[in-house]
Amino acid sequence: MKFKLQHIVAAMAVATTLVSCNNDDDTTAVSGTGDAEIFFDNSVNGDDLLLNTSAYTNSNGESLKINRLNYIVSNFVLIAEDGTEVVYPKENSYFIINEGANSTTVHLEGMPAGNYTKVRFGLGVDQQRYLQGETAQQSFWDLAAASELTWTWSTGYKFINFEGTFTSPQTDGEKTFQVHQGSNTATDNYREITLTLPNTARVRTDETPSIHLIADANVILDGATKIRLFDALNTANTGAAIMGGQGLIDIANNTLSMFKVDHVHNGAGDHHEE
Repeated sequence: MKFKLQHIVAAMAVATTLVSCNNDDDTTAVSGTGDAEIFFDNSVNGDDLLLNTSAYTNSNGESLKINRLNYIVSNFVLIAEDGTEVVYPKENSYFIINEGANSTTVHLEGMPAGNYTKVRFGLGVDQQRYLQGETAQQSFWDLAAASELTWTWSTGYKFINFEGTFTSPQTDGEKTFQVHQGSNTATDNYREITLTLPNTARVRTDETPSIHLIADANVILDGATKIRLFDALNTANTGAAIMGGQGLIDIANNTLSMFKVDHVHNGAGDHHEE
């Protein structure tokens, strides 16, 4: 009996130590700053996006071969487990995701160390930033122009440039398509997306979390609102273009469900690099 009692006491002591250590890990304050990265993994309805290669069929029966997917993400906010929102500096918070140039990772530098459970970001450029004028954003405007994400300055940015060819049950042969989505004088098509992380992203001075997002390009036309490219064919019946009107509003609302979190990797290395 004495032997068993000694083992029980020892086991309880170990358990108490483990609980104490876990509590220390949960409650110990962190300080300093660190970095975080957000990787945008472009896909089409669950399949990897392969430019100029694969054909992807949507629920409208239209088969798309995609040769361009570029878009602007902006205004990043990390939300801590206690609800505190850490806003990345606005002047540095605009990024180009360019599948063709393998530019798919956003690096957030100098974020306060902490445990983060949500991320929020915008798709496109908000009106507040645009109205600051060309001089205030010339360097980003030039980057966007290099990725075919601008019209003229007076008409602004393309938030999404989505292009390729398609076939449809209603068409004879392959046609081109262009989807250039952005704000215009009639509507503000900038949208913000908030995503809950499946596990905590730990920002530390020596630990950089990588938040891996899946971006589903299929949702652009095949989301809550179904948009047929066939309906946007030009009079020559050679191609479809969606660059204005109700289509842009529908696309903006579709993109609210375009992104989801696949996983969060915490660690000092083994991250996605450009």
